[in-house]
Amino acid sequence: MSASVLKEKSKQKIPTSFPVRRMDYEFQDMPKYWCNNEPTFTHYFTGLSTLFPEGESYFVRSVRALRDQVKSNPQLDRDIGAFIGQEAMHSKEHHAFHVSAQQYGLDPESLEKSTGIILKAIERTFPKKWNLLVTVGLEHYTAVLVVEMMKNVNELMTDTTIRNLWLWHSVEETEHKAVAYDMYEYLYGKGLDAYIPRVAIFSLSLVLITTFSNVYQVVLMSRDKQLLNLKSWAKFAGFTVQSYRKLVPQFFSYYRRDFHPNDTDESDIVAKTKIKIGLSPEQSTFIH
Repeated sequence: MSASVLKEKSKQKIPTSFPVRRMDYEFQDMPKYWCNNEPTFTHYFTGLSTLFPEGESYFVRSVRALRDQVKSNPQLDRDIGAFIGQEAMHSKEHHAFHVSAQQYGLDPESLEKSTGIILKAIERTFPKKWNLLVTVGLEHYTAVLVVEMMKNVNELMTDTTIRNLWLWHSVEETEHKAVAYDMYEYLYGKGLDAYIPRVAIFSLSLVLITTFSNVYQVVLMSRDKQLLNLKSWAKFAGFTVQSYRKLVPQFFSYYRRDFHPNDTDESDIVAKTKIKIGLSPEQSTFIH
């Protein structure tokens, strides 16, 4: 038996740190305003959702572009494979949600396409290291958001299928939150030459994702002829202020020199969320 075959067999014995779950949600019966029964809330989270199919495909490409350089770390390599599998499932399910949302004439798929055009332009412009850093930074941003989703925000979602979509996604974002960061650190270290681009690209990424999510919300509100619904905007403004008081300090923890995604432990809320949506830890398939 050749050395390469033995090496591959040895690699296959290393389990991934988390599973890849194949989900098939059906959204046909969702109400028009499935978050807090309000257009502003619903359109904000729909707008955020439209970032995921193309955004997570971009994340996958960014880690694949450098994956060959981490083959000497079998555990990290296996976890990158599981990260790719989870992100692929997130893209698939959020896209299915957007297709179903077409029934209300809001065309969220067009926002997906706009996101893809912009991200492909960024990908062509940035070197591989910077594209990986966009992924690293936005994985932290998402990891912060999903904890609030699991603790509180999901309770605003009146449609069970959509709530389960967001909670399943939240669980998996927590499971793989350190993979891209560990890949970056493995490749580029912890020195100042790794830290400065890390926080610089994160600052840019924060501006981009905040701009996109707010602009997409306004676009969807306009398409729904709810742009001047001041009562709904006022409710959403109160929710936003309350949420960001908790979220901003956690976003900014990324600027610490000694930051690592696993500094925080979400195991309790993840366990409760899995029970809430009936998610079995054994429900998994590995995708390369």
